[in-house]
Amino acid sequence: MGRGRQKAKQQKIARKLKYLTTDTDYDELAKELNSQEPGTGSFDPFTDVEEQYAHESGEGTKSESSPVDDDLDEYAKWAAEAAAKAASDEPPAQHTPVKPHKPIHMPLPSAMKPKPHPSDESAAK
Repeated sequence: MGRGRQKAKQQKIARKLKYLTTDTDYDELAKELNSQEPGTGSFDPFTDVEEQYAHESGEGTKSESSPVDDDLDEYAKWAAEAAAKAASDEPPAQHTPVKPHKPIHMPLPSAMKPKPHPSDESAAK
């Protein structure tokens, strides 16, 4: 199937979905919304999820520390040590000098090679 026919079919389906009108049964919707017993659920649907994650992560208890807190504590210790070293009068650590590397030979194209000057040729003869 060609791209033109495929695109036309997709546009036809998209148009059908865009302008499709469905009748909403508001009575069924009201029954579904009222089916919750009063007091069992909250008005905010996300409070139950927040409570679940708060319980799982241990936010309510102080005896447990999460791995994220431990990582932050380690980082804080490291940062404090680094700041103390920077503030002290210690000289920076001496690095071993780096030996210069042997240059890499790059061939030049003939167009970039220096051409002898005409006056040099006459002096050579």
